[in-house]
Formats: sequence, structure tokens, C-alpha cells
Amino acid sequence: MILLKKNNMEYQKLVKQHYKEEADKSKLSLASTMADLNTRHLEIENLSSYLKSGKKCLEIGCGNGASSIEISKKVKVDLLATDFSEDMIVMAKKQSTKGVKGKIKFQEQDVLSLKYNKVFDFIFTERCIINLLNWEDQKKALKNMASALKNGGKLILLEAFNDGLNELNSCREELGLDHVGPAYHNFYLDKEPVIDYLKGQGLKFIEENNFLSTYFFGSRALYPAIAKANKKEIKYNSVFVKFFSMMPAIGNYSQLKILVFQKSTIKN
Repeated sequence: MILLKKNNMEYQKLVKQHYKEEADKSKLSLASTMADLNTRHLEIENLSSYLKSGKKCLEIGCGNGASSIEISKKVKVDLLATDFSEDMIVMAKKQSTKGVKGKIKFQEQDVLSLKYNKVFDFIFTERCIINLLNWEDQKKALKNMASALKNGGKLILLEAFNDGLNELNSCREELGLDHVGPAYHNFYLDKEPVIDYLKGQGLKFIEENNFLSTYFFGSRALYPAIAKANKKEIKYNSVFVKFFSMMPAIGNYSQLKILVFQKSTIKN
């Protein structure tokens, strides 16, 4: 991974190949890039809750567009859904837009070359920035998104952060489970540097939403420990873990969370 962090072209090829394979495998499925459907539904529910009807929105990392469609069924917005994977956008453009309340357009777009200036009321990511395998590229992506926001607009980052991962691994360790870490094509974020960097881009940190904490405690710590003790196979979307997806979020036991920022209303 060290080589990849130093070699931009090499890691881009790696990540694009991963998502080509994912597009070929998952097609139009809501499980594309997230086999855990409880997590996927909670992501859609929570992202949708921040958007407002009639507003212009930009999605970074829409994948095959399945989540974008579901979000657009919940909130009437003008949504430009983008992804840097050509294969994923091909799939996204095949999605049915039946039931969509507003407008939705899918477009191939690399966040590192984003060139909008104060265009969008809301910008949100869906596990996208972690596919940039070094902090310098991640900062460039954050800067581009900050520039694309209107004054007063909100940036909603649904990404993976190390602080939640550390808490989850502490639980797993106490239960006799191995630590879990980022996939080979991911580079998790550190929360405080993200907050500090975006402050320098004129964005104020306003909320941390650990919406998956209880669910991940149940599905990634408790359930695997019980399964291990009973010599049972761990399965995605089990009846047991679904219970935890219906409970209030408590604590900080998931690497996946939402950070919300608002751009200054001062004209510049």
C-alpha cells in the first residue's frame, strides 16, 4: 500500500479495476459496494434526512446509482450523481427512475478534477473519499467540494474514520476477535484533520452522526463473537443483526459515520 500512496496512477488503476469488477458482479443491485443491506438502508435514510426539497445537490461516489434513486424517491431535489468509475455510471444510467420526485442525472466525474464554483446547496459523499489512498489527494477532493458549495450550503461526508474503527476493534479484542481494517482500496480518514482542513476552506463543522454505531456493535462485534462461540457461519443480513439496525445509535463503534459542515455565508 505504501507504493500505491506514492504512485497516483497505480492506485487509480487499482481502484478503477475494483469497481469495474463490482459493476460486473452487482449490476443494478442495491447491494453493489455494500453487501450489508441494513447498512445501505441506514445510509440512505440518514443522507436523505439532511437534504431539502427543491435544492440543487451533488453526489460524489454514486456507484451504480441504486442509492441515488432511493434518495431521490424520498426528497424532491435536483441531483447530479457522479462517480469516477465509467463502469459504474454505465450501470447507473440503466436504473429505473420511476418514483423519483425531482430530477436526477448520472455523470462520470472525478472529484479530483471537480471545477464547480458555488453551484450546489448540498454536496454529499457515500464512501468515496476513502478511495483516494493518500491524504494529499483527499485534501484536494475536500477543497474541490468546498469550492462547489454555495455560501451557506452544506457538505455531508459519509465516510470511514479511524476513531470509530479503533473503538470497534477494542470491542472485538475484548471478545476474542481479530481486528478489522480498511479494504485494500481504502484509506480511512482521521476526523480532526478533516475538520481543521475544511475550516481553512471556510466550512464550519456542525454535526457528527454516528448512525451506524449500535448496529456495528451488534453486527461486527457481538454477532461474530456469538457465532464463533457456537461455531456458526457469519452471514450478511442475518435476522439477528437486523434487530440492532432498528435501535437508536449510541456511542462511536463504527468506522462509517456522517460529518456535516456548512459553508460561510460571507461573500467572497
